[in-house]
Amino acid sequence: MAKFFEFFFDYTSPTAWLALPVALGVEARTGAELRFRPMFLGGVMQGSGNRPPGTVPAKAKYLNRDLQRCAAHIGIAMHFNPAFPMNTLGVLRATTGMTDAAEQRRFILTLFEAAWGQPSPVDLGDMAQVAKLCAANGFDAGAIGALATDPANKENLKATTDEALARGVFGAPSFFVDDDLFFGHDRLDYVERALA
Repeated sequence: MAKFFEFFFDYTSPTAWLALPVALGVEARTGAELRFRPMFLGGVMQGSGNRPPGTVPAKAKYLNRDLQRCAAHIGIAMHFNPAFPMNTLGVLRATTGMTDAAEQRRFILTLFEAAWGQPSPVDLGDMAQVAKLCAANGFDAGAIGALATDPANKENLKATTDEALARGVFGAPSFFVDDDLFFGHDRLDYVERALA
């Protein structure tokens, strides 16, 4: 059995929020470590030639209802974020720069919940809002701000985004078990089967 699986994500993706609790469930049931791989979805879309579903009128009309339906099925809240699509580069760079895996995981869960799981969603592209969120949840807002602007984290995020493209990623959420790509929040049962 594979000992880990990878989760390529961007906070701006509502379907990545849907995938998160399901992926955590797969981790708990299989014992395989869930490895978080923040990537810049805009770069992946551009590099792969993909288009966001919201740019296709019929898909845009369908998307919000489907997100609500999927969230109800999973058993989580889904509140559409009026800032969508958020410019998440700052928080992605901060996430990339976090060296404590447990603290990084807590940060990821906090940001996803704030962006999509709360009745008053936080715009993760607004670093002033992010600083308030950090302070309210026990993160050092100054340290997070410094990570968000660190050139090394910018380069590391770009490298992960380039890696995702090289491995065939075209959107989020994307998962890997070894070299097998699984796209979408509704493919985690396949991920779990692959891990077994």
